Amino acid sequence: MKWEAKWIWDNSGPHPRNYYVCFRKNINIDEYVTRADLAICADSRYVLYVNGHHIGRGPVRSWPFRQSYDTYDIANLLHRGKNVIAVLVMHFGVSNFQYIEGRGGLLAQARLVEGGKERLIKTDSSWKTHAHTGYRRNSMRINCQQGWAEVYDAGNAVDRWQFPEFDDSSWEDAIQIGEYGMAPWTGLQPRDIPMPREDEVYPKRIEKISKVLPIGKNISFDIHPNFFPGEQDSNPRIFSGFISSIIMSPKKMNGKLRFPWDNWLSVYGDFSINGRNYCIEGQREVEIELDEGDNFFLMDISGHYHGLFVYLNWELEQEIEFKAPLYPDHEFITIGPFDKNAIINAGEVRDNTIPWDNPCYLKLKNLKDVDDLIDFKSWIHPVSKEHSTSDNVYMSMVYKEVINEENVLDRDQNMIIPNDEYTIIKSPEMGDLEFILDFGQEVSGYIEFEMDAPEGVVVDFYGVEYISPDASPQYTEGVNCTLRYITCNGKQKYRSIVRRGFRYLFITLRNVREAVKIYRICTLMDTYPVVQSGYFESSDWELNKIWEISRHTTKMCMEDTFVDCPTYEQTYWVGDARNQSLINYYVFGAYPISKRSLYLVADSLKRSRFPESQVPSGWQSVLTAWALFWMSACFEYYEYTGDMDFLRELYPDLIKASEAFMACVNDKDLLELQAWNMLDWAPMETPDRGIVTHQNAELVKALRNVSSIAELLGDTKKSNQLKQRAMDIKKAINLHLWSEEDQAYIDCIYDNGKKSKNISMQTNVMVYLCDCVEGERREKLEGYLVNPPSGFVRIGSPFMYFFYFEALMKIKDISGMLNEIRDRWSGMLKEGATTCWETFPGFHEKYLTRSHCHGWSAAPGYFLGAYILGIRPLKAGFEEVLIDPVPCDLKWARGSVPTPKGRIDIWWENHDGILRVKIHGPKEIKYISQEGIEMVFI
Repeated sequence: MKWEAKWIWDNSGPHPRNYYVCFRKNINIDEYVTRADLAICADSRYVLYVNGHHIGRGPVRSWPFRQSYDTYDIANLLHRGKNVIAVLVMHFGVSNFQYIEGRGGLLAQARLVEGGKERLIKTDSSWKTHAHTGYRRNSMRINCQQGWAEVYDAGNAVDRWQFPEFDDSSWEDAIQIGEYGMAPWTGLQPRDIPMPREDEVYPKRIEKISKVLPIGKNISFDIHPNFFPGEQDSNPRIFSGFISSIIMSPKKMNGKLRFPWDNWLSVYGDFSINGRNYCIEGQREVEIELDEGDNFFLMDISGHYHGLFVYLNWELEQEIEFKAPLYPDHEFITIGPFDKNAIINAGEVRDNTIPWDNPCYLKLKNLKDVDDLIDFKSWIHPVSKEHSTSDNVYMSMVYKEVINEENVLDRDQNMIIPNDEYTIIKSPEMGDLEFILDFGQEVSGYIEFEMDAPEGVVVDFYGVEYISPDASPQYTEGVNCTLRYITCNGKQKYRSIVRRGFRYLFITLRNVREAVKIYRICTLMDTYPVVQSGYFESSDWELNKIWEISRHTTKMCMEDTFVDCPTYEQTYWVGDARNQSLINYYVFGAYPISKRSLYLVADSLKRSRFPESQVPSGWQSVLTAWALFWMSACFEYYEYTGDMDFLRELYPDLIKASEAFMACVNDKDLLELQAWNMLDWAPMETPDRGIVTHQNAELVKALRNVSSIAELLGDTKKSNQLKQRAMDIKKAINLHLWSEEDQAYIDCIYDNGKKSKNISMQTNVMVYLCDCVEGERREKLEGYLVNPPSGFVRIGSPFMYFFYFEALMKIKDISGMLNEIRDRWSGMLKEGATTCWETFPGFHEKYLTRSHCHGWSAAPGYFLGAYILGIRPLKAGFEEVLIDPVPCDLKWARGSVPTPKGRIDIWWENHDGILRVKIHGPKEIKYISQEGIEMVFI
């Protein structure tokens, strides 16, 4: 595509923080438009309207140097007379786990064929622009992985600016900031996956109605701009420093100071009030004492964090106010940082620590008097009002008193029924009115609602994934899964712009002085566009339900890439996606999303020596196993699709990654590097520095897979070199990492030469799965697969079970796999799960699991299709297919497996040990069945 448009922006600067800006282009059309293709890209995200119609949003996550753009056919929306293209651009101003900060910008051009003549509409200084005043910029981050929480004031917004009749004559002219190809968007490429699927999903019922009152005073602010000005990445930070304020109290009183999240995702620490010291010691709630008048508050926030927001909830008898020392027009100050560092594990030896002996820091730790702060004035900065808020929706929804519970009547349910009826909400005598809506399943998308209200009603939305049978919600610690909407006067409709995942939606109406009518509330479920090409059903209804929740989990974790979960992170974790791809191949056959995801990893090699763990991301991190899984996943993609062009394109990157890993093989022929070396949520010994056994085994497999790719592409020399290196590492694993005493492979050798004490199932599963063991040792490990020794560290997550099941398949223990699925996944069903959990019960002390929808946990979606239906490719792209169903204790099963050549349908019945199979599928596929199967083609 030839771009003639210019990148445009307004006068807010290149990195405005949590910024929303409107752009408009008026178009007069005299003749009938037969064609109109609009291409568009924006940094960070856009929402596109044509003549008031919501067209789409984007772009998909991309590396800035290979930025993706979208194209829309808008011909049917244009008419004779005045038309308008309107774009809302959201700029984050900082990186997150889905986006790398570039700079604010919009690029768009439309080619119209009008009356037989072509016409070009393009972004330039003729476009009009205006900051969107409805979105509050001082809102909080959703979390470090995502963007900003959505706070929308409809009474302060410009109305109907997306429509042609709107008068934009008072708006500013857009500023041309550069030509196509300017940095950071040095390369643009068309979207490589189809547009998402959007489905209206309404709640199944109102679960509960209550009158509630929020507890305490909330203060939230961001220390990142003060401590790390100009730094826009998302790497974790370690630093020493303080926050401080003067608490103005109307009387002497006692109360509580609460912290909603743990110390990794929010900033807090030991503190003093008027010289009285308070020690946190892992507590989330501390009893405090205030004197009448001014109270000097000083908190030591030194430590290492990934989220740099301070969240404080103050519960006291009477209202308190805050005044910043030395800056009375502000509420809080920061002091420091005295030392600071970014924590980066990217495969290079790096010191991520800081000293803790700065004299200023040590002196401040014992400071008693606010007047002494003057000695540290050069270290002190006020917290900007733009970076601070008292509107913390999460804490208002969590810290509350339930006054009473109301009966749910039929008329209350009208808000969730898609018709013209409505629910009337009258002003309560006291408190706020809270509704809990149950969507009946996990949803991922955008909240949409329509209501009639007076101006100034505060409507808070908060999504959670789980409510226990005793009605206790599991609050989403670590994620502000919230939306605040402040009404204008009259009938109004709103479509949120932030994606959220949840099952239950809390809605709290505050400041209701006149009646409010709610016409409808729904979620616009927004996922990668799939149909149910894959299918599984059997004589075991529980297995059928397990397959279904695996399918739904996979769908909820398919956006513009695979993501770990729709609620907490929405991050493309590379290792998770290896397993998610295999599941996808069986439940949906959506090959483009797998291909796109694999390409994105390759581009991380432009920044890091090794493939990164989550991409594209502002957190530069290498998780060694994830990088190695990517190398193998590239070969697996070829096995399922037969796409040789894909192999040719990624081959240089695969060789680059292979050589980077081989360069870190030590003189004992073992991989040794500094990186994040975890494999499973379990007490394995996998230090960031040292020799980690499972990674060495995974490297052997990865090098073999890349060797096979080299051979396919005719690079025999490189193929032999990689194969030989894999053999060397395999020998070294057996020479140095086997314990004769334990008759198993140890987890690691530390960088000081000390061998680990732990023996884990995870390590021995991976050594076996990667074919790094032979002879008697192999037989030993096969025995462990069937009967894990009691002293071994057990598997801790559904993710690791995927590899365990793969190992069981190598010894053909299909019944063992099936029993484990029933045992572990049925527990989710008993708790009402509609999706698969991140962890199994017992891993977390407080709750069943953190994420109730996690893509890495949907293993049954793959194994039931591949081994119970028994359909697996024998040649790349399903040129040949093995038909090898294993009935175990099932009487019958039927289902479908998608392939690049079309769907294969299978029905089988087990008649007294004789397996009768019916097959329907593409004729160009060669079907090969195991002996003892009566196969009929229909």
